[in-house]
Amino acid sequence: MSLILDLLFPKYCLNCSKPGSYFCPHCLDQQIINSPKLSKKNSNYDGSLSLFKYNSLIKKLITEIKYGFVTDIIDPFVNISVSIIKKEFPHLLDYWCQHDFVIVPIPLHYFRQNWRGFNQSVLIGKLLAKKLHLKFSDQILFRSKNTHTQAKLANKQDKKLNLENAFTCSNANISQNIILFDDVATTFSTLKSALKTISSYDAPSHCWFLTLSGH
Repeated sequence: MSLILDLLFPKYCLNCSKPGSYFCPHCLDQQIINSPKLSKKNSNYDGSLSLFKYNSLIKKLITEIKYGFVTDIIDPFVNISVSIIKKEFPHLLDYWCQHDFVIVPIPLHYFRQNWRGFNQSVLIGKLLAKKLHLKFSDQILFRSKNTHTQAKLANKQDKKLNLENAFTCSNANISQNIILFDDVATTFSTLKSALKTISSYDAPSHCWFLTLSGH
């Protein structure tokens, strides 16, 4: 079946258009892997990991998923991401596993999710959690405000107002250790807003931000 699909819908590298796969070995080798950044503040926010430097390949990947609805890209890219995390950051992964961290995806407002048909952060986050042997929950954080796309807002004040009261939490017990997950982060304003909401419920004790890409 897979061979038939490959014949009907051949795959090409998102970056150089070489046939065979969405990510050819040469273009993958050119990707810059970011290191974790620890928080300098003594708070419940421990640090962040934006796995890849944001560039043309990552931008095309996210665009294909979100706007081209090409969800079959997700599995091979998650496999690549998992392999890098296990190889490059085993101590961080061990820490997450030993302390029962739960991956919590950034939610979409139901208007946008109904239009798209899925939330890419849920699909990717759930698969990451499974392959990294971490817990996952998309029933903790919810989007209560249909916000504008942050990238389209140039003014910092507009971005701040856009995310004001954007999230809410369920009444269920929130895990004490969470990993807030999103596809891309540039200023981390969305993730910070989500953490602020969760923190208003006297949780979590420890939080990491995890994204596929960032500056």
